[in-house]
Amino acid sequence: MTHPPAHVLGGYEAGLAVVRSLGRAGIPVTLVVSSGKEQARYSRHAGTVVTAPEPAEERAAYAELLAGLPPGVLIPTTDEGIEAVATHRTELATRHLVACPPVEIARVFLDKLLTSDVAARAGVEAPRTAVPATSDELEQLAPELAYPCLVKPRESYRYNRAFGIKMHRVEDAAQLREAWKRAHDLGIGTLVQELIPGPETGGVNYNVHMVGGEPVAEFTSRKIRLAPRDFGYPSAIVSAAVPEVVGPGRRIVRAMGIEGFANVEFKRDVRDGRYKLMEVNGRPNMSGELAVRCGLDFPLMTYRHLVTGVAPEPGRWTAGVHWINDAADPKALVSRWRGREVSLRAGIAPYRAPHVFATLAWHDPGPFVRSTVDKVRRRVSRLTTGRIVRT
Repeated sequence: MTHPPAHVLGGYEAGLAVVRSLGRAGIPVTLVVSSGKEQARYSRHAGTVVTAPEPAEERAAYAELLAGLPPGVLIPTTDEGIEAVATHRTELATRHLVACPPVEIARVFLDKLLTSDVAARAGVEAPRTAVPATSDELEQLAPELAYPCLVKPRESYRYNRAFGIKMHRVEDAAQLREAWKRAHDLGIGTLVQELIPGPETGGVNYNVHMVGGEPVAEFTSRKIRLAPRDFGYPSAIVSAAVPEVVGPGRRIVRAMGIEGFANVEFKRDVRDGRYKLMEVNGRPNMSGELAVRCGLDFPLMTYRHLVTGVAPEPGRWTAGVHWINDAADPKALVSRWRGREVSLRAGIAPYRAPHVFATLAWHDPGPFVRSTVDKVRRRVSRLTTGRIVRT
């Protein structure tokens, strides 16, 4: 049987997991990248690497390049890629099978305000949210808020590109004004959201593959560490049964109308012990290699479902397996050990248990080796530049 190529859009951790999954299954992979930092370009499973315009800045040109690729399966792995493909989905779908929802659905999970609205209608508990559009509205809102609270982007990737973080925690009205204004001045929409109290270990992922509005494969995991701490990206996760989030996870994904893969993030609120919705992603997630390692190969499910039209079979998965971001977790672990937040034995437990790394893989060493070499080069360059400046 001839497999149509998979065009994987984005080569960071999420994209690398997809490339490896499909490559191991013998599916020809084209990797579409826009930055030299996308380490999946060095995977032995990336048969062809195509450099494309930046989708966030040149959406039409990006879609035009995709339209020129050989007919295959388009799999966006970043929010930027999702937005570009969803916007041009009608024309792209005349040539490709597209693992991306229509733009009206994509908009609902890309825009966190719309996500909040859908959650309220679906009866899924979420943090209280306000959306001041002007400085006057912000001034009216500021005295009514409970601090600390969060200034979050409506579209995560725009905020992260500008500030290098997912959100800002603000301790008072002055910090609120400053964080809101910084984003507003760049034209980045934000919302002000209640902070759900609790440790970073209260974070949970619910992953699902939906067919006809029904879940056919489900997987849950718990977060162990984030980098940066509390409001950053996961650096260590463990597969674990978390039945409390399955019901609300199903409800929010159904309410959004997502078909295929979705990832829903929750956090346990220490005030009442209930899980509150954090965000929904309608694309492969950063720790996607974990579910694959545990027995649920979501990227392969997505590909086969689109190509054959046959729904995936429900599968069993293994609990107690860890996913470790080898680029970020060692530093996060050392920081918590030095701060006496965790013993060394407890901190290294994910490394001693069954685990999979985000980048390092003995069967596919290229991404780890090249990313490590690039880091060393950048550090040497900074040190060299520093010496030149001081002389």
